Amino acid sequence: MRCLLNFTLGLPMDPHRESCRRQHRVLGHFLAIQAWLRGLDCIVLLRQDLETFLGLERFKMQRVNWLVEDLKPWFPHPVPLNLAKAPSSLWSIFLSRVPIQEWLPSGTMTIEQLIGRMSDEAPKTECFAKLPKGHRRPTEADVVRFLAVLDSGLSEPEAFSSVPIGAP
Repeated sequence: MRCLLNFTLGLPMDPHRESCRRQHRVLGHFLAIQAWLRGLDCIVLLRQDLETFLGLERFKMQRVNWLVEDLKPWFPHPVPLNLAKAPSSLWSIFLSRVPIQEWLPSGTMTIEQLIGRMSDEAPKTECFAKLPKGHRRPTEADVVRFLAVLDSGLSEPEAFSSVPIGAP
């Protein structure tokens, strides 16, 4: 069996963990750009956003923990919200560059209601996805395409949170 080594520590690396880390970093970089373009301190990912980008239907505790850990360089104050105590019940993640927990109202409500009930003094927060009719959530390929074109200097940064249905 082939074993990868973590050259900084000389420890064996888990190829699956490294693959997830790379995927999470791509997402973190993309979301940081989108938050910056929209003037947000906190961007909220719904479970459906993560399902589409990560290609997952089930979220095990370890994957949620990895995601939160890997996004901390961009969003050091993440707050995952679950519908129940099980991590597989992941509902949304508030990804914030500033402390946000104190601003989140308690009680049962939709994400839109939760954001709407935050104080005017709270960090500026919005849901990532804005899905007009005929649009879908971006996939990993959409995000990589966006970042590659941006990185190459072929376009200027632009806010986007959906892709027209039928787009490549």
